[in-house]
Amino acid sequence: MGTFQGRHALIFAAAPETEYGYIRSFLAEYPDAVIACADGGLRHARALGLRADFMVSDCDSFSETEASEVLRLKPEKDDTDTQSCLREVFRRGCREATLVCATGGRIDHMLANLSLLEEAYALGGQLTVLDRQNKVVLHQGGHQKFKMTGNYSYFSIVPLDSVLTGVSIENAKYPLDHVTVTRSGMITISNEALGSVFSIDIAEGRALVVFSRD
Repeated sequence: MGTFQGRHALIFAAAPETEYGYIRSFLAEYPDAVIACADGGLRHARALGLRADFMVSDCDSFSETEASEVLRLKPEKDDTDTQSCLREVFRRGCREATLVCATGGRIDHMLANLSLLEEAYALGGQLTVLDRQNKVVLHQGGHQKFKMTGNYSYFSIVPLDSVLTGVSIENAKYPLDHVTVTRSGMITISNEALGSVFSIDIAEGRALVVFSRD
């Protein structure tokens, strides 16, 4: 059982995906990334010519030789395969992970994958959910600075709690100064940074920060 201390993990979920350009760009930046696959996510790694460092699976769909290590799960379980995969990479020493092939297909799977942003934080790590058009990270409250990278045009704040208090946005086209943001009637969608760096303060509550391009 290998350890991945200090390495960035790339986790493949099993949502439908055929456009892999954004994953290739990630791998160019992190050539030493740990490759972890959640069951059917292995087909995406295969398509990119990658051999998984490990995969978690609750079925016998794949050969043991297609990954360096296969962790077998019982089909009757509470956790999703992707959730188990995330926990395993952090258990083995990773503190940063990027989840791909996680947003297409079933909406329940997409929402469950987005919820892993909070779980990663609870495990002492940081998760980014990435697809060809979006990057999603967690704002856990307090003051956070963000960079507009990857040719993203917009950023949005999507509350995870029903109410966010003390929300301030600086260096953006639509700034805010200590306002309350609610999930109903959100006022924090499709903002634009005025430079390469902007900041978001949230006095109380957690939110998703979504970077998007058209």
